[in-house]
Amino acid sequence: MASKKKSAAAETTPATTTAVVPAPAPAPPAGSALGALMALGQKKQAPATASTIVQSLTDPAIQGASKKGSIVQLGFDPSIAEKAKNCAALKEALDNAATAFATLQGDMRDYGDSKRIRYNDMFKSDAVTMAVPFEVETPGGIEKKFVQVICTNRYSCSQDVIKGSKEALGEFYPRLFEETEVKTLKPNAEELIRNLLAEMGLTGEQLDNTMDNLREVRVSVKAKDNYEAEARNVPEAIKTILDQGVKRQAPGLKFPG
Repeated sequence: MASKKKSAAAETTPATTTAVVPAPAPAPPAGSALGALMALGQKKQAPATASTIVQSLTDPAIQGASKKGSIVQLGFDPSIAEKAKNCAALKEALDNAATAFATLQGDMRDYGDSKRIRYNDMFKSDAVTMAVPFEVETPGGIEKKFVQVICTNRYSCSQDVIKGSKEALGEFYPRLFEETEVKTLKPNAEELIRNLLAEMGLTGEQLDNTMDNLREVRVSVKAKDNYEAEARNVPEAIKTILDQGVKRQAPGLKFPG
């Protein structure tokens, strides 16, 4: 009888059930419209304006700032003031050094070039580089160093002066200069070519003459590599023409490393 009662009680006792938790909805794809809408519904964190204000109140550059037109003049900040001062001083020193260097560079070029001419005249040489010595103190004593003045054999020629004086230069012209002839089509070449193609019957000398009419010849003059050596021996009248029409390229400087 006892066993029957137990089984009856077991039948009437309700079964224990486990609550089913729904799975979270999958996140919308990145960049989707649904994702953008869901982002609008999320609570946003308030910007840290308080800390920004505190930093500004303790920043001397911001505290002392004043606006002058479109420029904001910051307040004096000891953390950067010395660097700003040194930066301005160095820029001023660089500008002053550049001005002084330009003057000294011209002096060095003139000196080296004049000694090159004198040396070449005396020793019948064609040297182009003059090394100018100077002395510096080193821990080991006095050391001699050099600034090289490099005078290249390059010249700029006034085309009008030289070509216009070709007859006056006479025999010295081919000794001092060389010509380069360049042939280009004249502006009316297109019209002439069309006429030539229309006729299509030109041959021999007639064709050669026609092609010559299509070309414009330009002659450029440049000084020869041995120009300086040859120019030493020309008469004074020729030197006057050369001084007007030929200018040697400024020497370059090379400093010790």
